[in-house]
Amino acid sequence: MNEWSTTIWASISAMTAALVLTLIITLGSLARESANIQQQDDNAVAIIKEYRKYNQFDDTSNLYPSDVITAITESDGMPAILVYGLGGVTWEWTADTSKNNPDQFGTNELVKLNIEGGLFDPTARFSSQLVRDPNGAIVQIIFRR
Repeated sequence: MNEWSTTIWASISAMTAALVLTLIITLGSLARESANIQQQDDNAVAIIKEYRKYNQFDDTSNLYPSDVITAITESDGMPAILVYGLGGVTWEWTADTSKNNPDQFGTNELVKLNIEGGLFDPTARFSSQLVRDPNGAIVQIIFRR
C-alpha cells in the first residue's frame, strides 16, 4: 500500500514541476515579446524625433544664420554639417570634429568663427539640403550661402 501512495505523490510532484516550468517558459516568452514591442516603439519615436529635428532643412531656402548655428549645436557631428560661404569657402562639423575638438559645437566658438571668418553675416541667407544614406538616415546637412 505504501508503494501506491509514493507513486501517486511522485507523479503529482512531476506534474507540478512540469506546470511550473511551463509557466516560467510562458512568462519568459511574454516578457521577450513585450521587450520587442517596446523596442519597435522606441525606434519609431527616434525616427519621428529625427524627422522633426532635421526635416526643416530639407531643400529649404532663405534660412537665417541662427538656423545654421542651431543645426550645428544640435548635431554634435552626426549628421555632419557643411557650410559653403561666399567664394567657395567651406566649414565642416563632423563626428571627427566632435571627438577631437568638441568646443567647436559651442555657441561661443561659432560666434568667434563668425567674427573672424564672417561666416554668419546677419544679412546672409542660406539654402539647405539633406543627404541621406541608403537606409534613409540623414548623414549630412549642406548649407549654401
